[in-house]
Amino acid sequence: MDDRKAALKSLLIRFLIALPFLTVSFYMMIPVSSRSIPGVFLLIPAGILIGKPLAALLTSSSSSILFPGSAGGEVSLMFSIPESRIMDGQFDEALVLYKEMIPRDPQRLEVYLRIMKLAIEKMKQPEIARDAFQAGLRNLKDLKDRKILASVYKELMNP
Repeated sequence: MDDRKAALKSLLIRFLIALPFLTVSFYMMIPVSSRSIPGVFLLIPAGILIGKPLAALLTSSSSSILFPGSAGGEVSLMFSIPESRIMDGQFDEALVLYKEMIPRDPQRLEVYLRIMKLAIEKMKQPEIARDAFQAGLRNLKDLKDRKILASVYKELMNP
C-alpha cells in the first residue's frame, strides 16, 4: 500500500510540474495551425513527467487503487509455491515455506493468517496456529493488523 501512496504523491507532484507544459501545448495546438507542431512536442516532457507514477498506479491492483485501505486484491507470487504444496496435500512443506517468509517480512499479516488457517483447517494442529498467532503479536507493529490477527485466530479456534 505504501507504493501506491508514493505513486499517487509522485503523480500529483509531477502533474503540477507538467501542468505548464500541458497548458502551453494545448494553447499552441488550438486552433490547428502551423504553430500546433511545437505544441505537440511540448506534450513529450509532460508525458515523461507523469508516465512513471501513472504506470505504477495502472499496473497495481485496481481494487487497491479504488479502495486503498482494503486488504487483499494484491497478487503475490510469493504465496504460489506454498499454495501449490497445499493443493498437493504436502502440508508440512507448505508450513516450512510459510515460516521461511516470516524473517524476510515480519510485518506481513497474510503470512501469519495463512499459517494459522493451514494449521487449523488442513493439519488439525491448533498448537501451530497458536505459535503463529503469538509470533504475529510479537512482530506486527500495526494495531489494525494485530486486531485482524486476533479476530481470525478467534474465528479459527471457535468455529
